[in-house]
Amino acid sequence: MTLERVRVGICSWADAALIEDGSFYPKKSMSPEARLRWYARFFDTVEVNSPYYAIPDVRHTERWCERTPPGFVFNVKAYALLTGHHPKAESLPADVVALLPAQPARTPRGEIDRASVPADAVDAAFRLFRAALDPLARARKLGYVLFQFAPWVHFGDEWLAYIAALPSRLPGFTVAAEFRHRSWFPEHGVETLEALRSAGVAHVVVDGPVLGGSVPRVTTATAPASILRLHGRNAEGWSRQLRGESPAVREKYDYRYTDAELRELVPEVAMLADESEQVFVSFNNNNRAYPVQNALVMRRLLGHRVETPPAMAAPATGDLFR
Repeated sequence: MTLERVRVGICSWADAALIEDGSFYPKKSMSPEARLRWYARFFDTVEVNSPYYAIPDVRHTERWCERTPPGFVFNVKAYALLTGHHPKAESLPADVVALLPAQPARTPRGEIDRASVPADAVDAAFRLFRAALDPLARARKLGYVLFQFAPWVHFGDEWLAYIAALPSRLPGFTVAAEFRHRSWFPEHGVETLEALRSAGVAHVVVDGPVLGGSVPRVTTATAPASILRLHGRNAEGWSRQLRGESPAVREKYDYRYTDAELRELVPEVAMLADESEQVFVSFNNNNRAYPVQNALVMRRLLGHRVETPPAMAAPATGDLFR
């Protein structure tokens, strides 16, 4: 089986745990340019999470275009302020800071409380974010823009209106929404999917641990593009966060899918491919080289031609590598 319209990649080619693992990149001391060029030998797409922490400089996005071959696609995680999160003060652009109150409210961790950011400051952040991604769009190297909403963003009129306006704020971009509160799924699943379809916003299908407080996997398309994000199934790591703790990324996402688990997901990927013009499968199980290993296996399961990195040719990486 070959699913030509499915792109498979990982979330962050520069993840520290992946670099430290040493089995994917030839050297741990590679430059950012060399690392991206190496990654693009094996995959045709990647999700970039650094823009969540700060809006990137346009020179960086221009370099991403230059360092990847034609047809390579970047998916970009939206800036924290735009997804209901509380941004760090040092991450705010000067144009946004100029529109804040003299003494904006702070969270207990010292972040700027999102509720204290006026609408015109949020609008300014949208303009700057769009301009930063413009080189990717002009080069036809922009896939989806991921709005991974904060866990405290609940289903309601205010956020429904916000989501409906996203395509007009980022015209020409593929906007995708991922929810992390159960008021969206399963409590208001039908209304949520209808709102996304009406807005033309892609629903992000989430695979993660099955826990009482987690959002279930709902496999359906709401836009021309569909996204499956795989967070791993580390129940303990997720439970710690649900209890209010702050596990490190590699602790929360410490999970390697078995080949059997990935095979079970193939029919769902095929279903999305039947309903969509383009499907993205993004592995976010960020510890060690797990996302790369799993992404390579998924590509083979989908019938894609796969080049295996030299250090990953050993049987230990999975039966499909033998």
